[in-house]
Amino acid sequence: MNNLIKKGKRFFITSLASMMLFSIVLTSSFAAETDVLTKSSVNEMLQYEFSSEVMSEDKNDLEKSLTDTFDNLDLVLKGMKSDKNLREAFIEKTTLEDDIKRDLEEYFSTSQDDEKELNKLVKDVKEQIAENHLVLPEITEILLLQSSSSIKSEEKVQPTILPILLRFALKEAVKKKMGKRIQKMAYDEFEERIESEIWAEVEALHEQYDGDIDYDGPESKNARNGIIQGEKVFDIIDKRTGKDLLRFHMKRVDRGKSIDFHWHKKDDDFEWHHGQTQITRKNQFPEHWGED
Repeated sequence: MNNLIKKGKRFFITSLASMMLFSIVLTSSFAAETDVLTKSSVNEMLQYEFSSEVMSEDKNDLEKSLTDTFDNLDLVLKGMKSDKNLREAFIEKTTLEDDIKRDLEEYFSTSQDDEKELNKLVKDVKEQIAENHLVLPEITEILLLQSSSSIKSEEKVQPTILPILLRFALKEAVKKKMGKRIQKMAYDEFEERIESEIWAEVEALHEQYDGDIDYDGPESKNARNGIIQGEKVFDIIDKRTGKDLLRFHMKRVDRGKSIDFHWHKKDDDFEWHHGQTQITRKNQFPEHWGED
């Protein structure tokens, strides 16, 4: 009788362990599927009928844009907060479930950048992408149509979301450099007076270097507030050589009552200050970059 009880216990424990292991494997597989795109799912998504404005003879372009959208969803959602046309198109034209759209609209309507809420929304959208293979092409098409920088020629359109992702990234770099305190004092004026000029320079480099550019922002783990305390906001880099093409800087001047925005270019060996513009306030700006 005791042996029978012992065998029963062993069977129960073994079964429970097996179920737990199966549950862990299943959960891990599901998590993995929402974190990465499989080749088969991308192929299925490529059957989506993209607008004629973004079609390409080379499906590799669209495939790269799909994976770039997926890998940078956090940046996409952050960028939409400050781009009314983009977020309205996103809400209207995607087949996301209504409850997720409501959560997204609530996130877009708040002025605060809640990283925890953003991570939850990214997870929710990725789960929708895993369930509904129309969602990612829909988002990607919206990004392509809203970006004025798709590289065009007489033969075809090469759909790339790099320009709009790059723009989102550079806006984030400026916000991180400023920190929330300086953002409240100067970011709106930066958008009105300076952003379009520096962005025109970046667009020109994107075209000149056939999209083979990247950027390096102001983050530094060892620096105060995690932000470089010198002038650097971001560098635009030639991906083929790793060398800087443009350096965008911010500097406190006039005893801290003004911020001087300017950039340096490879064309003149980074000697000249281009686009020099100052934002001035009666009160001093915070002494350190990245202050919240």
